[in-house]
Amino acid sequence: MNMTYSLSQEQHIKLYMTPELKQSIHILQLSSAELNAYVQERASENPLIEVEWKQDPFSIKSKRFNEKYSHLDSLGSLAVHVDTLEDWIMQQLRMTSYNLAEFKAISYFAGNLNDAGYLAITVEETAKALHLTYDDVENALAKLHTFDPAGIGGRDLQECLTIQIKRDEDAPVGALEVVTYYLSELAKGKYDKISKELDINEKNMPKILDYIRTLNPRPGLGYGRHEKENIVVDAEVSFANNNLVIEMKRSTCSKVTINREYVDLVKSAQGEEVASYIQDQMKSAQWLIRSLEYRNDTLFKVIYAIVQEQMAFFEGEDGNLRPMNLRHLSDTLSIHESTVSRAIKNKFIDTPRGIYELKYFFSNGIQTAKGEDISSRAVKSTIRAYIHEEDKRKPLSDQIIANMLQKSGIEISRRTVAKYREEEKILSSSLRKMKAI
Repeated sequence: MNMTYSLSQEQHIKLYMTPELKQSIHILQLSSAELNAYVQERASENPLIEVEWKQDPFSIKSKRFNEKYSHLDSLGSLAVHVDTLEDWIMQQLRMTSYNLAEFKAISYFAGNLNDAGYLAITVEETAKALHLTYDDVENALAKLHTFDPAGIGGRDLQECLTIQIKRDEDAPVGALEVVTYYLSELAKGKYDKISKELDINEKNMPKILDYIRTLNPRPGLGYGRHEKENIVVDAEVSFANNNLVIEMKRSTCSKVTINREYVDLVKSAQGEEVASYIQDQMKSAQWLIRSLEYRNDTLFKVIYAIVQEQMAFFEGEDGNLRPMNLRHLSDTLSIHESTVSRAIKNKFIDTPRGIYELKYFFSNGIQTAKGEDISSRAVKSTIRAYIHEEDKRKPLSDQIIANMLQKSGIEISRRTVAKYREEEKILSSSLRKMKAI
């Protein structure tokens, strides 16, 4: 058997991500607060990087958030270790008797509580994820509702408050019914209607109202969840002389340059080792500056495109969002979809209607009978309106709501209505039904 060997050349195309490209991608997806810390870290490592700070890099930039964080001093702005809400839930769980299903479900719930302490996942999703029965998860949720702080694990404001009332033996008669069936009327100050329909003595209403005001609508806020991160607005959208104006808010490190004096000083030193060091640091500083410029340019293009797509939202009332996804915007800007995703991550804009995270403006579309697309957010808003106006003794089922939407020209299934209702943390019709009093 003869074996022969030969040399041959083959061409292959292979993508290679350089450290500089990785840095550019990393910087793009950082929030402004994270970017400040990143630039400060790079400046401490590279003597050639000169950073001009607008102000303390840990300060709050948006005036709308100053009140929220006004209790923090300069030391309070630093990240400190605090017991998270999840830690506290797990501590309580370990001090109780529990079976395996309860441990799995409550552990999962603990990681899915938002900052206010509300449960951000459904019973059905939990059962599916953990391979548990619906009843097992329901029992675990009932047990979570017995934990402190009272109201933890509620799926909306109504459930949060009712949990607190049911646990309070001294709660005034009528408080549970008011919160369960007339929370929206309570918010509008329709006290006469509430007392009349619930047959509550007018003299008892002030006592009930005073008691409800003592309840905690956000029981989870007393606990930490993650290290503190200051919110910094990336752009401001406003109107001037009926013209829309977009002003980019650069991070607190307003200017990053190369320290030429330091370069000249070190250049005068002798030796190849020093020259090589300076060259490496110069290259690193230049790439940082380019990455920052790329981030600013890309972010402006994305924000401008979002504003143009959602002009009706900025000019009109809530619910005027157009359906828009990442692919649509990437096609509009001729950039990769992943670039858009990184650009909108943890970025905020200040608008005449408040501060919004950029991802808020992205939603799927539902087709109408006329072949037009309507934002899923607008559909959710309509569902909320239907439920708000429903007869509390005969609440609308998901199928009835789907029929109502279909009559208005929105093609939607009962399953989709149920999904949107759960995403809005609205109870099912059976749980919303008002009991006879």
